[in-house]
Amino acid sequence: EARGRGDECQDLEAVEQELTRQVPSLLEAMNRTSGEVNGFERQLSEAQEQYKGLLEHFSWLHEECRAQHGGALERVRPYFEAAQVLNAASRRVQGVIREFSAAASVYAQAKSELKAIEEDLAYGAHKVSLDRDQQDGLSRATVRVLKCRQERDRREQDYVRALREYQEAQEAVEAGRAQVGDALIKRTQPSFRMLQKHQATLASEQTRISALQERARHAKTVYQNSMRELDRINVAVHAARKAHAEQAKEAALAAAELDETPGAPEAPAAA
Repeated sequence: EARGRGDECQDLEAVEQELTRQVPSLLEAMNRTSGEVNGFERQLSEAQEQYKGLLEHFSWLHEECRAQHGGALERVRPYFEAAQVLNAASRRVQGVIREFSAAASVYAQAKSELKAIEEDLAYGAHKVSLDRDQQDGLSRATVRVLKCRQERDRREQDYVRALREYQEAQEAVEAGRAQVGDALIKRTQPSFRMLQKHQATLASEQTRISALQERARHAKTVYQNSMRELDRINVAVHAARKAHAEQAKEAALAAAELDETPGAPEAPAAA
């Protein structure tokens, strides 16, 4: 009976060990993400405070520029906004040109490699069929050429689209210039450049705030998931202990009933 109870205890320990196997890693994750959340929220608070100060400074600068140039600032605004779009379109064109050039180079190299394989196989044209290695090499080279051509064509389409956007932006700039005149553009350009520089700083700071918010949100999610998993493990361990206790109680009652069962009557003694 003692051996049976020992085996039952070992079984319960094995069950608990399996159920709690992930507890150390979950506790480590909670400890790590708790520190991360505190750090991200501190950085987020500092970034939001800095953004508030930048925004107030930008508003002050904007009012100063309006006081200096009056209504001319609003009249010339579409031109400078179009110029910003043109600058972005120009950078986009330069980027897709590099990407198209690289894709075209890879495609040319793939075609050259396929041609070399085909020329090597031409020397064995008298063979009835290619061996497996030759077939695999030719197949891989052919597939690579097709994929490289698709990539080159896609980059070419990107270039055509980017070039069209650049031309449209260029036309918008020229139309804006014709509408407001070079003199007004020249007079207001320093103010607009200053405002645009501060706008870029604000946008960069807003991007940093969004990134910190996302990282804090992710850390909180990991922490909460770990806590829920620990709760689930805790419930499962208690359920296992309860089931074990009930089984032990039932076994004890069964053993007691067996002990209380009267023995068979003795046979009468021989005369």
